[in-house]
Amino acid sequence: MTLEIIGISVEIRPNNRPGPVKAYADVRIQTLRGMLCERGYAVIHKDGGTPFVGFPSRPGNIAGKFFPVVEAEGDIRNELFDAILSAYQRSTKQ
Repeated sequence: MTLEIIGISVEIRPNNRPGPVKAYADVRIQTLRGMLCERGYAVIHKDGGTPFVGFPSRPGNIAGKFFPVVEAEGDIRNELFDAILSAYQRSTKQ
C-alpha cells in the first residue's frame, strides 16, 4: 500500500523562553486515506547559525539525554523540514 501525500500544513508555536529553541511546530500530513498529526517538532536557532528542525523527542533516564519519538528519512524528511522552516520564517516576519 502506498500513501500519496496531498498536503502538509504546519502550525508554529513560538517559545518565549531563553535558549536556542525558538518555536515548536505541529505538522499535519494529509493523504487521500486520512490525516497524520505530529506534534512537537523544535525549531532551533543558535547564535550565528541558521535555524534547523529537531524531531519530537522525549527525555530518557539519563539527565540531558533525549530520544526521538518520530523519525523520517529521504524526501519526506526534506519536505517536512522545508515546510516547518518556511512556516517559522513567515511567523517571524509578522
